[in-house]
Amino acid sequence: MMNCNNFQKLVALANEHGINCQATPEQCLVASLPGYDDFLLAFTWSGAVEGESPEHELIAISVQDITQERMVAAWQIPTYLFGYVLRQAQMLVAAHIDFMR
Repeated sequence: MMNCNNFQKLVALANEHGINCQATPEQCLVASLPGYDDFLLAFTWSGAVEGESPEHELIAISVQDITQERMVAAWQIPTYLFGYVLRQAQMLVAAHIDFMR
């Protein structure tokens, strides 16, 4: 179970990147992928690497195509890579859309 502090860190991380998320009962944050309303961005606190600093706490991120009901990509990353992975997700979604047409 995710503690309140970790949940607040995720909300702050989303806010830093201009993402307006909704919490789910599964303690996951979900939102539309910025720029792509038909793609769901979901992320949650995944844990910490033992002996590592708090910057290396891990989050799990997934991107799903809502209309096709498919997972496009998923990552488990340290929180400091969130912005980079968000940009990567947008590029993957653009490629996914081109491929599916």
